[in-house]
Parts: sequence; structure tokens; C-alpha cells
Amino acid sequence: MEYPFILRFPIVIACVVLLALALFMSGNDVSVTWQVNGSSIIPDVGDFLGFAGVLGNFNVWVASIVAVVLFLVYTPKALRKEREEGSLMFWRSMPVSDWETVLVKLLFTLVVLPVIASTVLVFADFIVWVLSLLWVPQTLDTTSTVTLWALLLHWLAFIGRMVAVSIVLVPFVSVIFLLSQVTRAPLVVLLVAIFLLNITTSLALGTTALGDSIKGLYHLPITILFSDNPIGTLFSVSAIYWLGLMIVSAVCLALTVKMRQTDDFLARFGLGL
Repeated sequence: MEYPFILRFPIVIACVVLLALALFMSGNDVSVTWQVNGSSIIPDVGDFLGFAGVLGNFNVWVASIVAVVLFLVYTPKALRKEREEGSLMFWRSMPVSDWETVLVKLLFTLVVLPVIASTVLVFADFIVWVLSLLWVPQTLDTTSTVTLWALLLHWLAFIGRMVAVSIVLVPFVSVIFLLSQVTRAPLVVLLVAIFLLNITTSLALGTTALGDSIKGLYHLPITILFSDNPIGTLFSVSAIYWLGLMIVSAVCLALTVKMRQTDDFLARFGLGL
């Protein structure tokens, strides 16, 4: 595995969740409150079909955080690492085009990483199901269901949510791939650029409307991830925005492929490695 962290991190989190659930469900006088100032800390993203009540919410929340961490760790290094380790020339000698390489890494980010994160949810839900056979804690809602069928539906609902997240992540991944060809910290550069764009538009136009629209777009993946209605949130974005995002994605991917083909392309802009 080129990125061992991608497998090790979910395994470590799964072990921590196993310990937490075992302690939670085996305690005789366990009382857990997930509220601060009357608001729930853990969003009700796990209320799909009522699996395991608050424990189902907790499992989905953990799996969602795993997905976010994997994305933040893998995406900036997906193309940069081969340059840093000197393996880029080897991959160029293989019968695989640059377009194929970039698209494979794009699909790995948007498809494989969410599936890996979902295994944490399946594992945690399965542990809840096993422990529910031994203990029937009062913390489980009377309306919740702890069965293997409900577990499957719980997982499918999470996968559906991650599909919606992946769709809106396409332009962000494309931009990060492009920035990773010219900088070692593409995420930092992207965040700074967004911040400066917000300030510039606010000063130039005398209004924060454009900045708020931009903020809404880069908050959209997290909004969908923790939304009670992810599909509705996804379709709330106007067609004009989708068209713009598609154009940005296509342009960034094309430039990424061009930059990957030769180091001389970077040197033309004084950005040689």
C-alpha cells in the first residue's frame, strides 16, 4: 500500500470504537449526555431507519470523521508524493497515460476512501449488534432496531450520503490536484486563496454577498455530510453553480495532466521543483 495511513488509521479508530462501545454497553450505571447548552454535540446523521438510536448516531459520526481525515491526508499527496519520492519517471515509463493516472487517483479519492470509511461504520454497527445480544442497555431507543437487516440499511444510507459528498467534492479535488503540482501545501494555499478572495470581493463590491456564496460552496461537502437531508441539500445548488463547478473541474484536471507530463511546463512559470 502506497499510503499505509489510509488503512492504519481506520483500523486504529475501529479499535477505539470497539473499546468505547464495550465499556458503554457493559456498564451497569452508564449515563451519557450528548448535549451542550441544549444542543446535541453529535448530529443526528445516524437516524437513518433508526438503527441503535444514539449509538447509531455515534457510529455514523465517527465514520464521517474518518472519511474527512482520509480525504485531507490523501488528496494533497496523491500526485505530489510521486514527485517527492522520485517515482514519477517510473510511472511515465509505464503504458498508462497521464489522464488515466489522474482519473484513477480522482476515483480513488471519491470512491475508495468513502468505502474504506464505511467499513468503520459496518464494524462499529456489527459490534453494537453483537453486544446487544448480551446486553439491552436503556440507552437504546425503544423505536430503534438492532438487526443485521437494519445494519445493512444503515450502511447503504451512509454510502448514499457519501455519494452526494463525492459529487460536490469533484471541483475541490481537481483544484487540490492542480495546486499540488506547484506547491507542497495545496490545502493551505487553497484556504488562503479563498480567504483573500472573500476579503477582496467584500472591499471591491462593498458587499459580502459573493463571499457568502463562495463560502456556501466550500462548506457544501461538510453540510451534506452532516445534513438531515443530504439529497435535498445537494439539489439546492443552482444549475449555474453546477455548470461553473464542472468547468472549473475540467480546466483544473486538464492543467494537472499537462503539468504532470513534463517538469519543463512548471519551469516556464518559474515554478520548477
